Amino acid sequence: MAEHDDLIAAVTELAAPIAERHQVELLDVVVKGPRGRRLVRITADLADPESEGDIDVDTIASLTRELSKALDESDPIDGRYTFEVTSPGTDRPLRRPRDFRRNVGREVRVERDLGADEREELTGRLAAASDDQITLEIDGEDHDVPLGTITSAHVVLPW
Repeated sequence: MAEHDDLIAAVTELAAPIAERHQVELLDVVVKGPRGRRLVRITADLADPESEGDIDVDTIASLTRELSKALDESDPIDGRYTFEVTSPGTDRPLRRPRDFRRNVGREVRVERDLGADEREELTGRLAAASDDQITLEIDGEDHDVPLGTITSAHVVLPW
């Protein structure tokens, strides 16, 4: 496990300044699989928390080229590996205040911890999001949910 964590740290260290130059935030760095057949996947999005848009294909391509070159030069991963840079999908989990703010107006499903091993699932329109809570509109009523109680959250896809 330590080797795995070291690989993620090495890839993240290489990727962070390149992502910053492209005004991109690293959302996730995954290194998985056995030696010689590893997958290295970086998920990135625009760094501007107020941005309405998503990362574009040209930015992903530029990031991929630069990161690939940096990985080749530094060579932190033994053997062959597959390298991907991707944008977050529509089904990505909502974790940070920014994730919730970018999805205000959409229907979301939230699971929250009520304590004493009790959980509650709520589904409604995300009416508001701040740094410490969200407001869900469910059947015409607003329900405030502290972010610290949310154990999982996703946008409900319309299909």
